[in-house]
Amino acid sequence: MFLTAPVMAQKTTGISMKWEIAAELPADSGQQVSLGFAGPVTGVSGNKMFVAGGANFPDSMPWQGGKKKYYGDIYVYKKNGTRFTRLAIELKLPENIAYSANCSTPKGLVYAGGENEAGISDKVFLMQWDNEIKSAVVKSLPKLPVAITNASAVSDKNIVYVAGGETTDSVSDKCWSIDLNNTGEGWKELASVPKPVSHAVLVAPRVNGILKLYLFGGRRKTPVGISELYNSVYEYNALKNQWNELEPLLYTLSAGTGVAAGSAGIVLFGGDRGTTFSKVENFNADISKAKTEAEKKQLTQQKIQLLEAHPGFSKEVLLYNINTGKCKTAGTIPFPVPVTTTAFWWDNIAMIPSGEIKAGVRTPNILSVKILQQTK
Repeated sequence: MFLTAPVMAQKTTGISMKWEIAAELPADSGQQVSLGFAGPVTGVSGNKMFVAGGANFPDSMPWQGGKKKYYGDIYVYKKNGTRFTRLAIELKLPENIAYSANCSTPKGLVYAGGENEAGISDKVFLMQWDNEIKSAVVKSLPKLPVAITNASAVSDKNIVYVAGGETTDSVSDKCWSIDLNNTGEGWKELASVPKPVSHAVLVAPRVNGILKLYLFGGRRKTPVGISELYNSVYEYNALKNQWNELEPLLYTLSAGTGVAAGSAGIVLFGGDRGTTFSKVENFNADISKAKTEAEKKQLTQQKIQLLEAHPGFSKEVLLYNINTGKCKTAGTIPFPVPVTTTAFWWDNIAMIPSGEIKAGVRTPNILSVKILQQTK
């Protein structure tokens, strides 16, 4: 979910990482600290970082009756060396949005689809930093062929790709692209992803000059309410318009983040391995089939206890070698791990802004990680 990085055939043995809390989101009025957001619009334009929109539960947890709130605030950060500072400007998106597919491009930050109070969106926008007026400018782009949320996006130069996502009644296997230099042609449908998927990680390195998309993990909500969780890895060859299945991840993983890291391969940060998630879905299914109010109440209480004891998400970093198809652990994240957000490069540092750190809980932290390749 970032700008394309070239991959060359070198002997890379692994990576080392230096993690930091680079900055924090500001608190709303009446709050001492920010609650943070799941599904923010985030990326880079004009050497400024944007963190915008997203959703949280400001009053109480969802299992306590708390209502999800969607936002449209835009926060802009600049970088001075290793210091990150928020600009003192107040900006708004055209409308509240969360869980859109985001990617940074040479023309600006593109965000597509997502959801808000009105439901799932098919709208697409380009957000740019305008250096003359010292502000962000948001422009409409052609709408997606269908409204989707929790899809994945990536760019190669000025071509934006969007894959998967949840529709109003199913999960999508579609993959589309749009040329930002010729938006009048709209979205072009490419070969379908081998299976319907949402909450996947999509990256786009060029391998020996050929554009490849790599789609990692994700999940599929089924009609019975129990999601199918994936550890699958798919490669898309842009020249052949074809997807191929590669060796899988070490375990099922969804809603995580990732970047391509040169010859090291693809680095995947945390994610939801699905243990608690699957148990909650099974409780929901059992509650819907409960024959008595007493049984329903008991199951509901057990589900609440499970959610309140949520351990957070996987702290492991996975390194996937796209040349060999081998996946291995490459370290751990020393902070609560955010999911339902986007990782991207800002110069030579990978950024992971805000996100969800356990059921119903967000973080205001903007994480940064410096990735160093270890070679022979």
